[in-house]
Amino acid sequence: MKVNYLPKNKLKNSHLKRILVLIVIFILAVFFFTFIDRVIISAVSPVWKSENILVRNLQNGFNFFNSQQTLFEENIALKEKISSLELKLMALSKDGFQQETFFQLIGRERIENTVVATVLTHPPQTPYDIIIIDAGSLDSINVDARVFLPEGPYLGRVLEVFPNTAKVKLLSSSGEETDAILERDSIPVKLIGTGGGNFKLALPQGVAVENGDRIISTDIYRNLMAVVGKINVGPTDSFKEVLAQSPTNIFGLRFVFVTP
Repeated sequence: MKVNYLPKNKLKNSHLKRILVLIVIFILAVFFFTFIDRVIISAVSPVWKSENILVRNLQNGFNFFNSQQTLFEENIALKEKISSLELKLMALSKDGFQQETFFQLIGRERIENTVVATVLTHPPQTPYDIIIIDAGSLDSINVDARVFLPEGPYLGRVLEVFPNTAKVKLLSSSGEETDAILERDSIPVKLIGTGGGNFKLALPQGVAVENGDRIISTDIYRNLMAVVGKINVGPTDSFKEVLAQSPTNIFGLRFVFVTP
C-alpha cells in the first residue's frame, strides 16, 4: 500500500496561513469592537451630558434653596434681635429709669415676683386688643395684674383669669383710658386707646410735642407706654390731637411679663 505524505514546507505554510488568518481576524475584531464602542459612546454621550447637567442643576437648585432658607431664617432672627434692642433703647427714660430684664424660658420661672408667660393668641385672632396668655390662677395670676414686654414697656392689665390661662386687655383697646405722662416736659395726659395698638390724646395748643416723643407711666418706674406718631392741629384750634402708637407690634407678641 502506498501512502502519500505532504511535504514539510507545505505543512509549515498551512500553519503559517492559519496563524495569519487568526491574527487578521483578531485585528479586525479589535478594530470592530473599538469602532462599536466609539459609536455607542458617541451616541450615548449627549444623554450622559444631559443627565450630568440635570443632576448639577438639581444639586445647585437644592443648594440655592437651602442657602436661601438659611439666609431667610438668619434674617428673621436678626430682625427680631434688632427690634428687641431698639425697643430696649426706646424704653430707656431720659432720667435713667430702667429695669434690666434677663430671663431664660425653662418651663416657667418666677423672676422677682414676675411670671413669664407665652402669648397664645393676639390680634387679629382676638378682637378689641385682647391677648390670651398661658398662665393663670395656678401660676398666681390675679385680675388686674399688670402686663409688660420683656424689654420693659407697659402693655395692659389682666381682665379675666382661668386656671391655666388669662385674658389680657391691652392699653390700646378702643375706649381704654389710662393716666400717663408726656415725657418731654413731664406733662400729665390721658392716653385713650383707639384699637390696633394705637392711641390718641389732646394737648393744649401751647404744649410742645414732636413725633417720636415718649409717653410713659405715672409710677416711679416710668415704663414706656406709647410713642407719638402724628400731630393734628389747625391754626385756630385751642387743642391739638396727638396720635401715638404702641412701642411694639401687638400683632406679633410672643412673651410677656405679668406682675401683681
